[in-house]
Order: sequence, then structure tokens, then C-alpha cells
Amino acid sequence: MEKQELHEAKASQFHVVDKRKFVNADAVDTKSVQEEAPRYPSYVEELIAKVKETERRFEEKKNQIDEEIGRVRVRLETDFEQRIEAECRKLTLPFLEVLDNLERALAATVKCASVEQLREGVEMNAHLFRAKLRSIGVEAIPTLGQPFDPNLAQAVGMVQVGDASKDGIVIEELQTGYTMRGQLLRPAQVRVGQA
Repeated sequence: MEKQELHEAKASQFHVVDKRKFVNADAVDTKSVQEEAPRYPSYVEELIAKVKETERRFEEKKNQIDEEIGRVRVRLETDFEQRIEAECRKLTLPFLEVLDNLERALAATVKCASVEQLREGVEMNAHLFRAKLRSIGVEAIPTLGQPFDPNLAQAVGMVQVGDASKDGIVIEELQTGYTMRGQLLRPAQVRVGQA
């Protein structure tokens, strides 16, 4: 037992001396500490470089495409405006002939002896004007004597009729309606018969 007690006594006297060098954390200058960039294996660095190059090329292509889209937009807007101007000229030109004829009719009123000749000139101009409208696809809507159609005409009044067969029939057309290439341009204003 004595040996064991002696051994325990020596063990309690055993001290470990740590000779490692530690840095005093309070003495470290935080301003001089530099963060190290993370280190990757070489193949990861190659992949990162490829991704960055691909992103750079993508941005270049994106900028080129944006510039091209801008140029195309400007070109299309210019072409559209030129087409509209050409269509307006094309649409206006036939009506200048009608205006010329109306001015001739007005000039003829000074020399004209009878109202009948003036009426005849105005009728010719109206006929010419209708022909020019038909040439661009404008057609008058026939409503007089037809059943009232709210899709083509607007009823502005009712007229009492004694004949039951004229109930719902257009009796009077106050303003002619027109279509242009099958689309309603202006509804007719009519009075409809009511039994």
C-alpha cells in the first residue's frame, strides 16, 4: 500500500508546463490583419474564370441586342409615319377634285341665270363625291323602308303609323349612315314607325 500512496503523492505533485507560444489577443492590431482570399483547387478557379468570361460576353451581346432593338424601333416608327402620310395624301387627293368642282359651281352662280343649272351642278358634285367615297370603301347604309336595326341605325324618334305592317319600319332618315369596308363608320339617325 505504501507504494501506491507514494505513487499518488508523486502524481499530485506532477505539473505540466505548456511551452507553446500563444499570441496575446489584446495585443493584435486589427488594422493590419488582412483577410485572405479563399483558396480553391485549380479546376474550381478555372471554372470561376470561365463563368466570369461567359457573363462578360453575355452582357456584351445583351447590350448589342438592346441597341439593335432600339434602331429597329426607330426605323419602324419612321416607316409607319411615312406610310400614314402617304395614305393621307392618297385619301385626300380625290377630294380635291370635288372641291375644285364646288368652287367652279360657286363661281358659276354669278353668271348663272337659273337656279336649275346651279342645282344640276351641285348634284353632279354630290354624285362625284359619293363615287370618291365608294372608291375608298365607304358605302351608305340603306335604312329607309327597312326594319329598324340598332346595329346600323340610331332611333331619334318614333312616328305614329296607322298601318300595322309599318310598325318597327324606318319611316324617315334624318342622317345617312355609312360603313367603311364592312365596319360601321357612322350610324344612321332615323325615325321609326310605331303602330
